[in-house]
Amino acid sequence: MLVDQNHPLLSRGRIQLTISIFLSIMRKYIGTDRRSIPDFCAYFFALAMKDPGKNDELLIDEEDRYYPFYLHREKSSAYKMFSGAQNIPISVATKVYGNLDKTSLLEEITGLSFDTRKNLCGELQSNGIDCTPDNVDEVCAEVLSDLLKERLGLEKDRRIPPLEHRNEVGERIPNVPLTPVPYANGAVYVDGKPILLTLMPVSDEERSSNDLPYIDALCEVYTEKLQTAISKDNLEGLPDKMKHHLTNQRKAYYGIEGVRRQIRDAFGDAEDQIDALKDDAYEGIEMVYHSDRYVGGYERLQAVLEKITSTTLSRSTLMNIQGLIGNLEKKGLCHMLVNDKRIASWVTPDA
Repeated sequence: MLVDQNHPLLSRGRIQLTISIFLSIMRKYIGTDRRSIPDFCAYFFALAMKDPGKNDELLIDEEDRYYPFYLHREKSSAYKMFSGAQNIPISVATKVYGNLDKTSLLEEITGLSFDTRKNLCGELQSNGIDCTPDNVDEVCAEVLSDLLKERLGLEKDRRIPPLEHRNEVGERIPNVPLTPVPYANGAVYVDGKPILLTLMPVSDEERSSNDLPYIDALCEVYTEKLQTAISKDNLEGLPDKMKHHLTNQRKAYYGIEGVRRQIRDAFGDAEDQIDALKDDAYEGIEMVYHSDRYVGGYERLQAVLEKITSTTLSRSTLMNIQGLIGNLEKKGLCHMLVNDKRIASWVTPDA
C-alpha cells in the first residue's frame, strides 16, 4: 500500500505497506492458534466480515463459500498472498469489502493486553503507521480497509459497486443478460458465445433431507389434512397420495435451488437476481396466500402453487434466460419463501 505523507496513519515520509507485511505482523498477535497460513488468512479476513444473514448467504456458508480461504482451491492463493508473491485476490477483496464489518476485528485487538497492543503498535510504527496502544485496533481496521480499497481501485470512502464481480484471476464476471438469450446444454448463449453454468447436481441425500423449514411447513399441512401428527421423523409413513405430494414439493424446491447453484458463479449479480425473483413471486401469490377462501393449509398451498405457475415474473433478469426457469422452479420459489420466513405457515398464514 503506497501511502504519501498526508495519509492520516503515516508518521513519516512515503512507505509501502503490503498485505504480506501487514498479515505477517498481525499473525504474531491474533489468531496465533491457527497453525497454517491458509487457516490464519481465513480467520483474519472472517474477522472483518459481517456474519451471513440472508438465507442464500447461510447456504453459501454451509458450503464454506461465504468466507474466503476456506476452500481447498483457495489455499495456494493464501500462501502466495502471505509470502508477497501476489496481492489480495480480486474475488477475495470484493467479497470482504462488500461485506465489511470491523466489529469482530476491533474486539479481537481490543482484547489483547496493553503490553501486547504496545508491541503491535511498535511494529506498525516501524512500518510508518502512526498509532498508539489505545487506538491500534482502529488503526489496524483502517489499514485493512485501505488495502482492500487500493486492491479494488476504489477512492477513499467509496463502496464496491454492488453488481461488479471478478473471479480469482481478476476477470469480470458478467451480470445476467438484460435481453432474452437462449439456454441449452448447460450454457447460456450471449451474442453466440456460451457462458457455461456450474453443474452442481443435488445429491440424493440432500433431496431426502428433512432439515429445511419448508419441510416443517409441509408437515403442518399434512397433520391438518390427515388429522394425525406428522413430523419430519415419520414422513415415510404418509399415505401414498401425500407421499407423492411431498416428492413433488421436494422436486420443485431443488429445481429452483439447482438453478441458484448453476448461476451463482456464472453471473456477478446472481444472488441479487434470485432475491428479485423471490420478491416478484411473493407479490404474485400474496393475495391468494392470505385469502379467506381456503379453510385448510393443503387447499391454500395448492392454490398458491397453481397461482405461481400462471404468474408472470419479470422483475428478475433471470427470466431473460429462456428455458432456465419453468413451472417446476416457480413452485420451488414458494418453498424458498418459507425458508426465508416470508411465508410463515400454510395452515395459519396470519399467525
